[in-house]
Amino acid sequence: MKKTLCLLLSLVFVLSLCSCKAEKTEPVTETQTADSAFQTVTLNAAAKPDIDLTALSSTMVYSEVYNLCVKPDDYVGKTVRMRGTFQTDENEVYYFCLIQDATACCQQGLEFILAGAEYPGGYPALGTEITVQGRFETYYEGEQKYPHLVDAFLC
Repeated sequence: MKKTLCLLLSLVFVLSLCSCKAEKTEPVTETQTADSAFQTVTLNAAAKPDIDLTALSSTMVYSEVYNLCVKPDDYVGKTVRMRGTFQTDENEVYYFCLIQDATACCQQGLEFILAGAEYPGGYPALGTEITVQGRFETYYEGEQKYPHLVDAFLC
């Protein structure tokens, strides 16, 4: 029974990734929302990400973010869109989109860096539900390798 369930989940996962093909993207335009202090981006319909985590169930999203963090080399250069809660470290140096699993007992997050130069006041309030899209890359601090989204924007 467990083997059948694992096979079925793997098949669903593979089929969901097949629908996330890279397409030609058009320029993205920025707009300012009246009711928020941070910038959002109006997405062109053709600007679809390679990996759209917003279209997956909470269990699959949590699993895929785990894979992004454990096997980052498989995803380098791909465009990723994800929805979660905005968080930062205590020094406000690193910014994260945190995703909880289906039971809301565990969290997995991915760091992101908004596109452009400095964003004074450009990041949302802590705990805000966000959707972020950016290019998946890795970087080193010392000998430790970390994944993150670069040239990211809030959707």
